Amino acid sequence: MSYVSSLREIGSSYGKAVTDTLYVSPEGAGTNGKTWKGAFTTIQAALAAASTDADECTLIMISPHTTNYNINTTDDPTYTGNYILKGSHRNWAKIKNEHASATSIMKFTGRVALVDLNFNLGTSNNGVILTAGAGRVYSCQFVGEDLTSAKTALHLDHASGGKHAKVIDCDFKGETEFMTALKIDQYGYSNFERLRIHECLKGLHILGANSDKNIFSYIDIGDCSHANGIGIDIDAGNEQHFHNIILHHNTKNVDDESKDHIWSNIFGAFPIAIEPDSLTGDTVTTGTGTAWGSPLTIFSTDEIDAPFRIIGYVCIPGNNETWQIRFSGDSGATYSEMLLFNDTRATASIAPAGTEFIFNAGTEFYCEARNDSGGDDCEIWVKIQKI
Repeated sequence: MSYVSSLREIGSSYGKAVTDTLYVSPEGAGTNGKTWKGAFTTIQAALAAASTDADECTLIMISPHTTNYNINTTDDPTYTGNYILKGSHRNWAKIKNEHASATSIMKFTGRVALVDLNFNLGTSNNGVILTAGAGRVYSCQFVGEDLTSAKTALHLDHASGGKHAKVIDCDFKGETEFMTALKIDQYGYSNFERLRIHECLKGLHILGANSDKNIFSYIDIGDCSHANGIGIDIDAGNEQHFHNIILHHNTKNVDDESKDHIWSNIFGAFPIAIEPDSLTGDTVTTGTGTAWGSPLTIFSTDEIDAPFRIIGYVCIPGNNETWQIRFSGDSGATYSEMLLFNDTRATASIAPAGTEFIFNAGTEFYCEARNDSGGDDCEIWVKIQKI
């Protein structure tokens, strides 16, 4: 098939620019893979026939299979070319590696896109390993519910700092003692969107100093219910962005060593507590007029081991005059809430009055107060919700 005719065919079937197209079907004749009639019967045969030229890309079209495509290769079956592997639907073509000496299903060191495929880890394999930057995994499913040892379903494993990967619209169904759904090692500036991760030991595991500024959005992580189960485990990397995340039925929702991320619209049945847990509040030293009193540290550095919200305050002032109280989680560079009131009675406020803010684990959080005349310090309680 010529380059031009190949592009015409892809334009109607997938819409990506490729230099060749190969077909895989259990009903194929296994001749040259250039048509459905002559399709290869195994995926590894198509990969072996595909170009490994760094300037070319082969589209491999994979038909449904009544049982599974068995890679049947030792260790980590490694492929070095640029490929798009495209199935019919994530549940219509299961891919396994049933060789007794296998350690993963497949490993790709070139540019690769995986689309509409189902990867089953069996009892003892890792899933798919990608080592080049800008990998793509769309509408795939990873299943590890039969695992009997610790394995990873999808591993982005760059040596020094890959960028611009995309993992979108994927399902992960694991085993709560053994499967890590998605491991991100030395990958930054990447996009992870619309993922459903259930019944894993770890949902997301982020490590590697260059795993910076990734975006995670519209992700459901639940039922990581083993004694060591973690929804999001961040061991390294800075300034991840988490938006519209649902966390539920996990032993621990977030374990964060970096503590400098952006959190917004995080949903779940998170516990609420009032600090201090007593009928006597923390005493805030009051300043006079325009001068603020000495800051009171409500939570010291690393006192709270997970991201948290401040959802309310209760203040009991010492005299009947005008009071102002403000709260900060960044040593006074900005203030997350300010209260103004005039009363001798307890004053309560729902927080935040403005945009919701979720503080990182380990944030030092403090309060300052002032009133008309000074003195008559104020008692303060803070209502928190720890994620």
